[in-house]
Amino acid sequence: MDLADGHSSSATNLPEILELNVGGYHFTTTLSTLQKYPGSMLSAMFSGRHSVAMDKNGSYFIDRDGSNFHHVLNFLRQSEMPPLSECIKVYHEAQFYNVHPFIEALELLKPIAGEKIRRTFLSHVPHYDENLHILLEKAQVLASTQPDRVSRLRVCIYKEEAASTPYENSIPPLVPDKHLGKTDSNGQSVSFQCDVCVIFGPWNATPDVYDLLDCIKHDLSMKGYDVESQCIGVCDKLVIDQYFCKRPIYELRFKWW
Repeated sequence: MDLADGHSSSATNLPEILELNVGGYHFTTTLSTLQKYPGSMLSAMFSGRHSVAMDKNGSYFIDRDGSNFHHVLNFLRQSEMPPLSECIKVYHEAQFYNVHPFIEALELLKPIAGEKIRRTFLSHVPHYDENLHILLEKAQVLASTQPDRVSRLRVCIYKEEAASTPYENSIPPLVPDKHLGKTDSNGQSVSFQCDVCVIFGPWNATPDVYDLLDCIKHDLSMKGYDVESQCIGVCDKLVIDQYFCKRPIYELRFKWW
């Protein structure tokens, strides 16, 4: 740990009652509380084997946002769990302090377990985070060039492409501005791209298009965006010969104020 105000404790004779300064938040606790779980970072810090930074008032200093540290202490004291609305932030603190029993208890709660499962699904969607970033950039560019309270962007979201009839036949996954390896009746390479700002898919996990759309809207809302969506049809562009693209197209409406 970095020293604060040039002072440190040798930690060889720690008192039973300790004053802590965690990023400006002050706490009073006992040495036995901090040492409750030997494998934790707190137990190691206050084991007597390490020097611990101290502030100018003689409190042991931890350079960490202390706004949720009281939840860590309450679990160490009496296995008390945080409110569900705060458990995701507290989960990061439990991981930082390496309090494994607290981590395991938090992972049984719906907000943590649900988010882990959701992220596992999104790991099956190619370039999800990258595409979300592109979507936000293009929404802001559109808003700056065409100022309006609402910006409308077309997005393609498709789970898989299963051919049935020539008219409903689909094409391989798109790579923007790249040839897709298809050839026409004359053997010429064919390039195709849906008329949208970004394409999500395909993926092979169980959740469907509406599940992914819900994830997109959720992640945008976590960034403060109020987004509405509506399916406006399919691409329906001629790809080659009698084959048309049948990927669904959604309009996302970004509200700026």
